[in-house]
Amino acid sequence: MESSTASALSGARASRVPRDPDAIAALVTLLGDGKWHTGPQLADRLGVSRSAVWKKMRTLEEMGLRLERDRMSGYRLPAGSRTLSRERIRAGLRLPVKWRETSIEVLSIVDSTNDRLLREPTGPALRVCLAEYQTKGRGRRGRIWWGAYGASLLLSWGVRFTVAPPDLQALGLVSALAANRALARAGFPPPLIKWPNDLVYGRTKLGGILVELSGESGGPLWSVTGLGLNVDAASCRPHSTGLEPVSLESAAPDVPRDRNVLARLLIEEWVQAVDVFQMHGFKPFQERFRDSDALLNQPVVLHEQTGTRNGWARGVRGDGALWFEATSGIREALVAGEVSIRLPA
Repeated sequence: MESSTASALSGARASRVPRDPDAIAALVTLLGDGKWHTGPQLADRLGVSRSAVWKKMRTLEEMGLRLERDRMSGYRLPAGSRTLSRERIRAGLRLPVKWRETSIEVLSIVDSTNDRLLREPTGPALRVCLAEYQTKGRGRRGRIWWGAYGASLLLSWGVRFTVAPPDLQALGLVSALAANRALARAGFPPPLIKWPNDLVYGRTKLGGILVELSGESGGPLWSVTGLGLNVDAASCRPHSTGLEPVSLESAAPDVPRDRNVLARLLIEEWVQAVDVFQMHGFKPFQERFRDSDALLNQPVVLHEQTGTRNGWARGVRGDGALWFEATSGIREALVAGEVSIRLPA
C-alpha cells in the first residue's frame, strides 16, 4: 500500500536539474566559507576550466542560490549564509533514549528527500534526510514543489511503525503542529495550519507537509513525512494553490535564520509529537490544533473530482478529519487524501 495524505508547497515550474550534481556540490562546499574566491582559484581547486566554473555559477543561480560577484574578487556567498551540516544539527540534539540511534543524512542535491527514504526503508527505526536542493520536489495531488538552493528547509523523517498508529491519516496535522512549535522555539511567530497541512501566515504560505506510506494498512509500516519550508525570500515563487508564498526572512527579518538550528528543533519536536501520536492517535492534539486552525469557521471552497462546493470549515474531529458544513447546513467529515480546500478569492 502506498498513499499520499498531506500537502506541501507547490511551485510554478519544475526544478533545474544540474548535469553534474557532484561538481555543483563541491563548488558550494568551497564557497561555504563565505570568503571571496576568484574564477582561477575555483578552477584550480575543482580541476576544471574557468569556463566550466562560469557555467556552474550560472547553474547555481538558476537553482536559486544567491551569489555575490565582483570583477576583481570573484564569487562568494552572502554574509551569514551557512550550508546544512550533519555535525551542526547533531550538536545539542536532544532525543529520547529510544531514538538515540536516529540516522541523519545531509545531501547537497537529491531528487526528493521523501523518495530517498522511501527507496531505502531499512536501517534505524528513525531516519532523517535533509537536502539543499531537490530536482523532483513535489507536493500533494502531483503539484511541483520548488525551493532555492540553500534557502529552504527540505527535510524528511522516515519512521517504522510495527503497528499502525490510531488515526494514521492525521500524521500530517501532527507534523505541522510539531513544526509550529519548533518555529516558536526558534523565535518566529508560530504559523497557523491550513488543513490538511499547510503552514500559513494569513493568506500566505510558509511551508507544507507531505506524508507517504509504504507497507500494510495495519502494519508494519514505513512512513515518510516531508517538510518544505521557505526560510529565505529567494525560495518564494507563485503557487498553484491560491496562496502567495512567504518566507521566514520576510515574516521576521530580525530573527536569526540558522537552518541547522531550525532542523535540530524540528527533529526534536517531531519525535516528541510522534511518540504521543503512536500511542494515542490525534486526540491529544485536537485542542492544540484548534488554537492553530487557519480555517476554523471560515468560508471555504471544497474542490472534488466532481466539481466545487461552497461552505464553512468547522474544525476537525478527534481523528483529524475536517468538518465541512455545506450551504445547506449539512455537515460531513472530509479526509485529507480525497479533497482540496481553499479560501475563496
